[in-house]
Amino acid sequence: MGYIMIQHLVKETKRRIGMLDLPYEDEYRAQLMHLGCKEKDIVKEAFLHQDWNVGSARVLSLLQECNVLSASEFMLSLNSIELMQQIMNDLLETEYHLLAHLVRYAYQDNVQSQLLTNILKECFRALLHDLKENPNVIPRNYLAAVKLHLLPTEMGKVTDEHLRLLLLQEDYDASALDEAIGKQVQWRDEMETLRGTVMAHLLLELVLDRANFIDLLTDCIRKLRPFSPKYALRLLHLMAETAVESGRTEDKLLKTFLKDLFRSVVATGSSSELKLLLLFAREITAANQTVLGSYATWYKQTFGEMTYSGVKKQQFITTMELLTALLPTERDLEVLNVHATVAISAPAKCNEHVLNYKQLCRAHIAQLKTAGSSSGGANVIVLDD
Repeated sequence: MGYIMIQHLVKETKRRIGMLDLPYEDEYRAQLMHLGCKEKDIVKEAFLHQDWNVGSARVLSLLQECNVLSASEFMLSLNSIELMQQIMNDLLETEYHLLAHLVRYAYQDNVQSQLLTNILKECFRALLHDLKENPNVIPRNYLAAVKLHLLPTEMGKVTDEHLRLLLLQEDYDASALDEAIGKQVQWRDEMETLRGTVMAHLLLELVLDRANFIDLLTDCIRKLRPFSPKYALRLLHLMAETAVESGRTEDKLLKTFLKDLFRSVVATGSSSELKLLLLFAREITAANQTVLGSYATWYKQTFGEMTYSGVKKQQFITTMELLTALLPTERDLEVLNVHATVAISAPAKCNEHVLNYKQLCRAHIAQLKTAGSSSGGANVIVLDD
């Protein structure tokens, strides 16, 4: 290609960077395809020296297609965090195969790939933060779009990165579980307002690999790693809901997860694990009663009949003491009604622990009703004597 033609191509590249949906794209692509090595370098340098603009993502897509400049090479050439963030934001809304290329290049074992991994991670972190503030801050669920361009193993790494960014934060502590017990119903109501939003579709994408999500939760619990109860509950809710949609009226994965957690509570006497067990069971039963039955059914089978499932006398006493210590954090009258009325079979000489717990449940219900009445109203629930 002669000097005049290459200069024309450089000029056309700059023009396309500044505008969208220009005609004759096929002709432009054909010219790029027939460039020699030195000519490609000239066009590449022209692109690198232009400010990022409305047409840049489309031009970069064509340059990558024609082996002139790849998205990973371009991103690694930048030295401005703000510019990287701006470009990544654009790639989350368009030209998803470029985002897929970055993902594919990032998860390799070399220094440059690690740099790209960090760029992607910070981009995803910032976007999740923005989606929490505005669930439609971007026009489309990019995870579903980029999945079309990735292998399952590559998509799994992206999903895992999002789960960790969403769930794992160092500022969560034991008090977060107490807050979750008090606010679980409120959080569930808030989740209803998210339905149909980009954030809701993205969250659903994160639990399509159900086993991976449960494995992550299990690992966090086992290693005492702090995680967000709010988003763990939202993801569990979606997972339970889709058990029906996918044709599974019972989800053995969720059942096994809760059974294992209950066994751990009994074996270790862990208060935090008990809180998680109750939170998870309440969320799953609220989302889909075909998985575990109603909350009352699950509670009876789990706590009401624990003596028949091999729980020893001292373990029974410890478990009842844990339930009793948890009472001040409870705010849900329906849940408390279940705890106050469901029969619990006790080992010999342990029935006083059950009676004491039920009496405290009724007293706490009365306190909540009184407080609700004085503040302008509360849900009234009739208790069985």
